[in-house]
Amino acid sequence: MRLLLGPVALAGAFLHWPRLLFLPLLVAGTLSDIFDGILARRFGVATPALRRYDSVTDIIYYLFVLGVVWQLDGELMRQNLGAIALILLSEAGSILICFAKFRRYPATHSWLAKFYGLCLLAGLIALLAFAAGRWALISLAVVAVVTNLEIMAMHLVSPVPPVDVRSIFRLRKTKHG
Repeated sequence: MRLLLGPVALAGAFLHWPRLLFLPLLVAGTLSDIFDGILARRFGVATPALRRYDSVTDIIYYLFVLGVVWQLDGELMRQNLGAIALILLSEAGSILICFAKFRRYPATHSWLAKFYGLCLLAGLIALLAFAAGRWALISLAVVAVVTNLEIMAMHLVSPVPPVDVRSIFRLRKTKHG
């Protein structure tokens, strides 16, 4: 669903939809992210490959949403390039470390990553539906960096690619691979 919602949202930005129309799209994207994992586990198909696909889908979706924010609030984005760069560089860093060590895309799905997902929802609703300012981008950057530093640490410490690990503190106690 997120692979469809991202392009729809970007089209809406170019068509100058009212900002509140982005609210249900963002909520639907987050709910699909939550429930696709629940359903995959319930039906016994939550393989590491599927979890990696879910993570790739998240990145693609949020890149579309970044395009939406840029289209609607380009000036705000230009004024906060540092915060945006921190978000993107921390994401890229966690992906690159995992690829360098394991030749795979990360799929840690830690508690902190889930918290970050909820923060993305709140921050993006603030930005897209209510035209919030700099505080939303700065807050997202802080949570992104902390989350991605934990994910990077997991990849550096673990002997196998961590999948669905709750936190760095649970890494050794959790079966992963």
